[in-house]
Amino acid sequence: MIPKPVLVPKKPSGAAVRRETLREQLWPGSSSRIWNRKKESGFCTIPRTLGVIMTLIEQLADKGKDVSRIYFELWCRAFDDYLIEVGDAEGFAFASGLTAPGRNVRSWDERLGVLAKLGLIEVAPRGTKRHGYILLLDPHKVVKQLHDKGKVSAEWWGAYIQRAAEIGYSLP
Repeated sequence: MIPKPVLVPKKPSGAAVRRETLREQLWPGSSSRIWNRKKESGFCTIPRTLGVIMTLIEQLADKGKDVSRIYFELWCRAFDDYLIEVGDAEGFAFASGLTAPGRNVRSWDERLGVLAKLGLIEVAPRGTKRHGYILLLDPHKVVKQLHDKGKVSAEWWGAYIQRAAEIGYSLP
């Protein structure tokens, strides 16, 4: 039997130490009041560009339909394989802000269709459920395709490339 490797915690970067020092100066004792993903369970990994991508979704979707909340909820439910199994569509709908009984799941289904049409997700059936499985695609590649098709405003694109540069992301 091969022994499991012992994980040695990484030493915090200089930038992380500076941010922690600043946070503690501004809010003494704050380390006990913040979320620590290294000590807690129930976290997910999301792209740091998600906020600006959600703005694009709202710009491209039909007015009055909060599609970006559905997208965010999918990210919150995704593991690193980005395959999401839909067991309780009502739970997904409720967590996405769709709370009207009788219409919430139908509205959620419609908004998933918008996300699929934009190319951000792919869906597959599960038994009689039309949206039983959802594949969350790389949003940066999707954004690039939308940009290449001329569906992205110059204003949004400028904000996106600025945010990508701030976080050190190289556009596809």
